[in-house]
Order: sequence, then C-alpha cells, then structure tokens
Amino acid sequence: MSSSFWSSSHCLHWLTTRPSLLTSRQVDLQYCTPRQLYCLYIYFIQLIQKLGKRLLLRQIPIATACVFFKRFYLKNSICETNPYLVLAACVFVAAKVEETPVHIKSVVSEAKVVFNEYHIKIFPAEANKLGEMEFYLLEDLDFHLVIFHPYRALLHITGREPADAGKFPLSRVDEDQATKKKENDHRKRKDEEARKAGLGLNNRSSSTGSVVGVGNTTDKAKVKEEEEEGEYEAKRIRRLMGRGSGEGIGEVDEGVLQISWFILNDTYRTDVHLLYPPYVIALSAVYIAFCLTSMNSSARTRTSSSQLHNISSSTNSNELLGLPSPPSSASEFLAGFQVSLPTLFACVQDIVCLYNIWESFEPSSMRQSSSQSQSQSQAQAQSQAQGHAKILANASSDQPDKKEKFGSAEAEQLVRKMIESRMVDMGHPNNAGVNQTSKRANPISTYESALVVGRKRVRK
Repeated sequence: MSSSFWSSSHCLHWLTTRPSLLTSRQVDLQYCTPRQLYCLYIYFIQLIQKLGKRLLLRQIPIATACVFFKRFYLKNSICETNPYLVLAACVFVAAKVEETPVHIKSVVSEAKVVFNEYHIKIFPAEANKLGEMEFYLLEDLDFHLVIFHPYRALLHITGREPADAGKFPLSRVDEDQATKKKENDHRKRKDEEARKAGLGLNNRSSSTGSVVGVGNTTDKAKVKEEEEEGEYEAKRIRRLMGRGSGEGIGEVDEGVLQISWFILNDTYRTDVHLLYPPYVIALSAVYIAFCLTSMNSSARTRTSSSQLHNISSSTNSNELLGLPSPPSSASEFLAGFQVSLPTLFACVQDIVCLYNIWESFEPSSMRQSSSQSQSQSQAQAQSQAQGHAKILANASSDQPDKKEKFGSAEAEQLVRKMIESRMVDMGHPNNAGVNQTSKRANPISTYESALVVGRKRVRK
C-alpha cells in the first residue's frame, strides 16, 4: 500500500482522460443515448449505496465499491455483462479491502432483497456465481485496490485534521525559534573559522607584501552571504507552511463542511473520480459549498466548533513567525491553493451537471420518502443538502426539462434491452455472410488472394 497519492496505483494507472472514457463507452452508446447512459450509472450507484446500507457498511467501503464499479466498466460494457452481479461483487470486494468483511451469503441474500424492490430478475442469486465474478473483477482491476478518497483531503483543507494525521512535539513558533538558534550557532562557528582563515591569509600576505584581490574576495563573500540568506528564508517558509499542522488556514464553518461532505457523497454518481485527483474533487466541493452558503445565508448559522485552529490563533502565530495573515474570506482561502483553475472549474462543472439529470431521473421528493428511517439530525441535514441540490439543478438548467420520463423502472428495462440486443448482434452481426457472398460472386479474386497469401508465406 502506498502512503503517497502521487506514487500510488490510483495516480499512476487509474486517472484517465475524457477521450479514453468516451472510447470505453462506445459499445454501450450503440444501444442508448448519452443521457440514458449517464442515468444508468446514477441508477447503479444508487443500488450500490442501498446494498451497502443493508449490509451496515460505512461510507468509505461504499465509496470504494462505487469506484471499483466505474473502473471495471472502463474495460467492459454494460450490454456485455450482468451489471447487477458486477455491483454486488464490487460491494463484496470493497468490504474486504476496507477491512469490514461481509460473508458472501449475506451479500447474496441482501442483494436479492434490494433487487426485488426494483423488480430486477436477472441477478443470479448464487454464492458460487458471485465468488467467480470476484476473480474476474480483481483481474480487470489489475489488483489495484487502494483508493484515495477526497474525504480526508476535505478534512485537511478545512482544518479538521492535520495533514499528516499526527501531532508535533513543538508548535510552529517554538520550532522556528529552535531552528533559528541552531542556524545562528552554525553561522557563528562558520564565521569564526572564516575569520581565523582570514587572519592567517593576511599575515602571509603582509609578510610577502601583496594585498591584491582582497577587496574582490570581500565583495564576493558579501554577495554569497546575501544569496544564502535568501535561500534560508525561502526554506524556512516552506518548512513552516508545509508542516501540515493545520495552522495558518482560513476558518471554515460547520455548515460549509457539512454541505461539502454531502456533495462529495454525490460525486460518486459522476466520473470525476476517474478524471481528477482527490484534492481537486474536495476543493471543488468546498467551492460549491461556499457558493451555496453565499446564496442561502441561513446555512451559515454556526461558526466552526471542530476546527483545530481558529482564525485568531492562526493570526497570532503568523504574526510571531513574520508570515502573512491567514485568509479571511472564501475567495482568499481558495486562491491560496496552488491548483490549476481550469482543472478546478472543469471538475466543478462536472459535479454541477449531475444535479439537473439526477433531479429528472429521481426527484428529490422520492429520495426524501426513501430515507425516512434515518435519525432526525441526519434527516434534517439530508433534506438541507437536497434543497441545495435543487438550487444546483435549477442553476444548471435555464429551461425546464421536457424530455420523456426516464426513472428506475425505465432504467431496469433499458438494461435488459441492451443486453438482449447485444446478444442478438453478437450472434447475428450485420456483416454476417458478406465475405462469403463476395467470394462466391468472384471466384477469380478469391484464387488470386490465395496466391498472394501463399507467396507471403514462402517469403517468410
């Protein structure tokens, strides 16, 4: 397992591009429209989440299963597989990977219950089928099972966790003072050695009567000393700001954090986890949450209670260190991250586009009725997030959607139709018998082509 995202299999092998993503879906797009295919992935991720909840899995294993499902269909097509068996296998493998294993019979029995709610009849409710599918899934994933999710990046960005998930024996101020003392002692020793060496050189030059070049040597020494001073200051700032202590960041209240968390949950219905690193996804969620809270002032009712360092303590520590004060506004906070703005806004656009299609596929009123079993605080937070989703859906579409109804029942019918049509096309392709007909119609050309093949074999 890699502790660094940049050296992990997630970064090196599973961040794809839009053209390759479109190429991987060309077969499916022969049997449905791009909008229907987008809705199908929303439908499958919804089934994964329902199955994960019935198995009492946490959000991280469910998110891992969603990413496994998306990765599997980078190399396969929905119309050539049984997607319900695949998603059950993804949940089964993700539970093992995230160290919350579930018995295979439990997965099969709970999957049967979930799929019966949606009148899905093509799921093979057999443990040996699911076990066999597990090996096919691992093979297509190239056994790359470590997933870096944006949840931890969100906690680091908003100051809820230190970036290295640890504690330091000294504060930044104490560490800076100790480092300065060590550097000063080293500089004094160096100056003392240089002074002694200079005295010896002066004695030798006075005995020989030559003083040429002493002024030039002094000037060079001053220039070198200034350059070293600048390098030391830059190194000091990098050390203090890159320590990952959580100090010196802006203050993000609980409302923004909560909305960002719900947005991250929704992003697993999109393709952003195949296109962007997790920190870009987390920053995009924070950006959208800031926009929503500025549109709805009632969401910003509480200040941060779980942040490690508030804005006042960060300001004081930065003043003692001689560093610029931490950002006081959302724009300054987001501008402080060294992230490509076109990449960030492309990710934001991908997330925002979800809500318009999702609202037409599954209205938020249906989602609220399906989540009545939650606790009161969870239900209140979820309804608030769904209200923000409505705002995003309205913002992403200037005109109301007048397309034909396409919901869960239509999605299940479309999956069956796609699989059946693909089986027919593979058994009876459109170009079947074309070569044989041409050969019968022109036997001379067939004879000549056979001669050409024979000559090539002789040359080899």
